[in-house]
Amino acid sequence: MDFSKISAKKREQPSIDPIEIFHKSKISDQHINDLWLAQGDALREWHAARGASDIGVVLNTGAGKTLVGLLIAQSLVNETRAQVLYACSSIQLVEQTAEKAAGYGLSVSTYFGGSFSNDLFHLGKAPCITTYQALFNGRSRFFREDISAVVFDDAHAAEHLLRDHFSLQISKANFPSQYSEIVELFRGYHRDIGKSPSYDELGESGKLFFIPPFVIHDQIYELQRILSEARLGEVTATTFAWAHLKDHIDICSVLISQSGITITPPVVPVQNLPYFHGRARRIYLSATLGASDAFARTFGKSPDLVISPATTAGECERMILMPSRLASCEDDVELTKQLLSDRKALIMVPTYARAGKWAGFAVPPDREHVTEAVNAFKAETTPVKLLLAARYDGVDLPGDTCRIMVIDDLPMGVGPLERYLWEHLNLSNTLRTSIASRIVQSFGRISRGMSDHGVVILTGEKLVQWILVPRNASILPPFLQKQISLGYQVSEQALAKVDLSAAIDQILNREEGWCNAYEDFMSNAEAEERADDVDVLTKLASNESKFAVHMWNRDYGSAIKCLRDSLDDAFLVSASTGAWHSLWLGYAYDLSGDNGTAEELYRRAHSAQRNIPPLPPANTSHGTTSYPEQVLEIEQLFIKRPDSTLGTPKIMGTGLVHLKGSGTTGQTEESLRVLGELLGMTSTRPDKEFGTGPDVLWHIEGMPALCIEVKTNKEIDSNYQKKEVGQLSDHVQWVKDQTGAADIIPIFVGPLKPATSTANPPNEFLVLGLDQFQQLGERLVATLNDIAGAALPLTLRALVDEKFRERGLMWPECLKTLESHVLKTLK
Repeated sequence: MDFSKISAKKREQPSIDPIEIFHKSKISDQHINDLWLAQGDALREWHAARGASDIGVVLNTGAGKTLVGLLIAQSLVNETRAQVLYACSSIQLVEQTAEKAAGYGLSVSTYFGGSFSNDLFHLGKAPCITTYQALFNGRSRFFREDISAVVFDDAHAAEHLLRDHFSLQISKANFPSQYSEIVELFRGYHRDIGKSPSYDELGESGKLFFIPPFVIHDQIYELQRILSEARLGEVTATTFAWAHLKDHIDICSVLISQSGITITPPVVPVQNLPYFHGRARRIYLSATLGASDAFARTFGKSPDLVISPATTAGECERMILMPSRLASCEDDVELTKQLLSDRKALIMVPTYARAGKWAGFAVPPDREHVTEAVNAFKAETTPVKLLLAARYDGVDLPGDTCRIMVIDDLPMGVGPLERYLWEHLNLSNTLRTSIASRIVQSFGRISRGMSDHGVVILTGEKLVQWILVPRNASILPPFLQKQISLGYQVSEQALAKVDLSAAIDQILNREEGWCNAYEDFMSNAEAEERADDVDVLTKLASNESKFAVHMWNRDYGSAIKCLRDSLDDAFLVSASTGAWHSLWLGYAYDLSGDNGTAEELYRRAHSAQRNIPPLPPANTSHGTTSYPEQVLEIEQLFIKRPDSTLGTPKIMGTGLVHLKGSGTTGQTEESLRVLGELLGMTSTRPDKEFGTGPDVLWHIEGMPALCIEVKTNKEIDSNYQKKEVGQLSDHVQWVKDQTGAADIIPIFVGPLKPATSTANPPNEFLVLGLDQFQQLGERLVATLNDIAGAALPLTLRALVDEKFRERGLMWPECLKTLESHVLKTLK
């Protein structure tokens, strides 16, 4: 060894100003001449506030956020001379980001596949680019590092990745014995609540069963035994989630499907991870951090500062087409296949099951070969198709690599719990910002800058309906809202497939007529005003995250406070949101030893949202008598006291007060909803909760549904207008689509006035005065009081059945006791 080459080097004090770092870098990327204005603004604003713990940086797709993030990461390395991480959502993006860093003249380490590329990260000289998976898995090597900062690139992608790493998957294929044992473990509960036939169909259907936490608690030792015998910590597919969950199974959700069992917390306790406490700083890069509630739900809190420099980058020219708006369209997917037969296109679907709609036209690549498929597609000049399932980020196809994209169906239900919350609990208000984020990301896959242009085709009625609801549209970027409005008008004007095909050609050829019309529309169109419930949604999301952390740490008292103080707000957002919070608040009380309050909250949860499973009956020995579902639901409403006496439902006292006509339209709707709930129905306010559908909906599976439009504020001498009749017709169709009810009873609750001569109401449209529901409510209250005074828990079910039949309160017979009028025959 030649020791003469060894010498002490003077330590230089590196700059911490990210713009100065950029100017000193030896840039080799020929596309980089200088920082763009928005990049410089973002870096200056971040540098001024760099000491804050949580800072969001919002830059449109194509606005150069990767360079901004890498400069911030290097600045933090220079300041702390410690370990700084830069997180990406996939290995492909780690490699892509490292390649960009080299072009920017920035040194980095990378970590994936269990290996570091060099020592710069540990020497405190450069950030380490790695995956979210490497950070979040239950055995992350970074838990042992002294991390001084983390830059989360595409921060919107963290939500489902965090959930994945806190989700234990017991697949039927890989763990057949354990799967069968767990299914059997909960069979008795479903028998006790009268759901045994549905549970028996589990093996031959796509059903999803949510096991409530109080049932898990009763079976926890046996469940833990089954899981322990599976040696999950030794299996690659389960070891990382098992490390997170093995000591917390009793405070998780359990969901059972035909293919497997998922165990996951109701809210991921992200703030327990070491990157989210102590002295670590966090920077969140994204194009869609505007949804503060989705951000709080993912990361446990709102950022201290959101930097969002004004920029037009990413605001590319788009035509958004909706084939389903054609009057002649019977199947928008089939019509789209015809439009794309000789065109290159990217097709994005939410699930592999939905990919089946495109069978014979395009096939999704295996999960392990998505990167190769994307790269091959980029290079193709022929009219090939790339079909991607559940992949809304990490795919960049700018310019001529792809000009046409299809977004098929609503991007929801990424995992079993989210699917349950969306499809079974209808938490559309709570989840709509997460859905909006995925939609925005989808649009960015083929659009990288102002000079880019392309066509986006929207298919699937759920997606089209969702995106056209003003409250949903209001949380999308204003620029995208205008493009959707333009595309809707174009799609409405098209008379046939040939018109849509011609429109696509005009757009891709940049014909003058299209360019002028586009510029004029975008200059004059107005975006929707942002929904006014964002603040309360953010508060609820923040409280959910705090609740999760306290529950994880077994601090039940603090957990109770998090949800108890905001429970009324949760019910204001929607009955389903309040029900979900009631369930978990009840469980916190249960674990703290207050069983009485817990049971009261469990009953409230089930009565507000029937798809939240109920407490099992106090005594399940009911012989062979079979009772209607309505009776079983009403039984759950009664409060069972320790002395074996019964109390009437708490909502009964004040919940019906506005049936007297003393309240606003909204208060009247809520009293009608409560009346349906007390009658044992699934009773909701779809228009309030979804932004579409009837004012009030009563429904029991397999029975007629009642579709109610409330017109109590209508002028006493005003007839029912054509618009009102058309609206009720639309809502009848919505109920049919959502519930599958074969028989729907449409009614107006309001003045007994006829329809106008142009309204043409169908024969089945009814009008009832509000006083009829007041009388029904009074009869119901008297019956419930009588039952509570006479029954014991053991005899409650039989007495409910007897009294409700005796007093004409069974559904739908009770409707026949009310004085109704056929709208068409009113004079």
